[in-house]
Amino acid sequence: MENSKLDDTKLLAIIGLLISVLITVSVLFGIAYFYDIRHSNSVDTGACYSKTGGVQNL
Repeated sequence: MENSKLDDTKLLAIIGLLISVLITVSVLFGIAYFYDIRHSNSVDTGACYSKTGGVQNL
């Protein structure tokens, strides 16, 4: 009967470790994502159009 309690304890420890790793990776990804959004340059949509107003020939 002692082996069963030991196996349950190991299983709970492994599950707890996996959950803590998942939370840590999620938080680090979130920090990196929001840092990237905050420091990204805005897109200049006016640069996509030609200044002549017509279609450019290639």
